[in-house]
Amino acid sequence: MVVHEVNNREVWNGFVHDHAPRSGAFLQTWEWGEFQRAAGYRVRRVIGADDRGPAAAAQLVEHRLPFGMRYQYCPRGPVARLDAPGASLDVLSAVARRTRSLFVRFEPAAYVRHTGSSVRSTTSLSPASTLVTDLTLSFDDLSRNLHPKTRYNVGLAERKGVTVELRAGNFDEVWGLFETTATRGQFRLHPRAYYERMLGSLSTDTCRAFLAVARVESKIIAANVMIDCQGTRTYLHGASANEHRDAMAPYLLHWELLKDAKREGLRLYDWWGVAPEGAGESHPWAGITRFKQGFGGARLDYAGTFDLITRPTLYRVYEWIRALRRKV
Repeated sequence: MVVHEVNNREVWNGFVHDHAPRSGAFLQTWEWGEFQRAAGYRVRRVIGADDRGPAAAAQLVEHRLPFGMRYQYCPRGPVARLDAPGASLDVLSAVARRTRSLFVRFEPAAYVRHTGSSVRSTTSLSPASTLVTDLTLSFDDLSRNLHPKTRYNVGLAERKGVTVELRAGNFDEVWGLFETTATRGQFRLHPRAYYERMLGSLSTDTCRAFLAVARVESKIIAANVMIDCQGTRTYLHGASANEHRDAMAPYLLHWELLKDAKREGLRLYDWWGVAPEGAGESHPWAGITRFKQGFGGARLDYAGTFDLITRPTLYRVYEWIRALRRKV
């Protein structure tokens, strides 16, 4: 297999469009790579070709480690032809050798065959399970597929005067909501500049990020960061206020986003992460999963996140340090 870097946006996005999985294709687009470059990371785009042409493509983001070490991260990839299942590891192995990386972290659409202990499962970064709503259904069918409680809450939000702005322009107005939501949910946010750069960088017809908000009177009480890419609208980040929880603003916000996506000709609405099948009420995503399931949709399950290990001894040291930091 011949592995080479690609510097042509149309060629790259064309392969991703033809072969990427239904959920998370935006993570392998040219635009996402440029966003990562703007955020200060080194980005590589490589394609491996066999005798039938391009077989697998991987967009990789380099992460630096102490003592001059590094690893490559391939989010929701590599992207490969269905008839070339071994090409993904061939491409990743070539990149690992060329960059002298400790390992390559990747997220294949399906489990990959491997020998020995060179590939190891690790903590998922992109969600391994998600829901997607089929936007090729009629508006009536989309409405009928709503859970009765979800339909009621959409109507309740309308009765309480919630209004929706689908392409808001001012991130200053919503940053406080994201901080509030992170404190309430006990998770860490990216720096504010990360979200602002995303909204500014992803701005082409191929891959576009935008902000949508819901208000009561003039006050924003819910906000979503969305991405339209490859025929799919993805709900990437969301936030809501502690006040006016009874207004059910997130329900109306998503319903309007769903309807707008259908009007725009998009084919799927990706809810970007639910609890694994059978996880139960103890799972930290149980509540948000119930919320998303209320809008209808089909479950998609992917293989998860893996490390292709190229330097086993140093990788064990890395794992030990990583585990130690999590305990602190």
